[in-house]
Amino acid sequence: MRERLASAWRASAAATWWSGKAAYEQLVYGGLAAVAMVVLLWLGLWRPLADWQAQETARLQRAQGLLAWVSANEAQARAAAGAAGKGAPADAKAVIPAITQAAAAAGVRLSRLQPESGGGVSVFLQQQSFAQVVALIAQLQEGSGVVVELASIDAHRTPGFVDAQLRLSLSR
Repeated sequence: MRERLASAWRASAAATWWSGKAAYEQLVYGGLAAVAMVVLLWLGLWRPLADWQAQETARLQRAQGLLAWVSANEAQARAAAGAAGKGAPADAKAVIPAITQAAAAAGVRLSRLQPESGGGVSVFLQQQSFAQVVALIAQLQEGSGVVVELASIDAHRTPGFVDAQLRLSLSR
């Protein structure tokens, strides 16, 4: 096999060109080929590996920094998670049944109820009769002791109907 490759090399045009050069030219071309090989290895192998290693080192340092921060703040995070897991405040828990009962009595369909951090509840109504919304508010204030802290009522495309957002809480 080795002899076959050697005879193929001697028969090639490259070998004829190489043997036609003087010894110092062969030395210069050999040196240029070695420099070109080193540059290609550096650009194609060493530099991408070095860049990858630098990126991964930076990523490791960021992850270690995040771990240190999480470890330092673990107690605060657990306390916050425990407080958030307790659900709505007691005032909101008392207001929600009153709101749903009054809405059913007034014939109003609630789109969404959202407990708020201060003990109130945000109520969203969509495409409801204005008269029924006013009746709901009156019934809540008179019958349940629920007060309207904030009301935003917008006209709907259909005459006599509105979209509303109410912030309700127990009167204190």
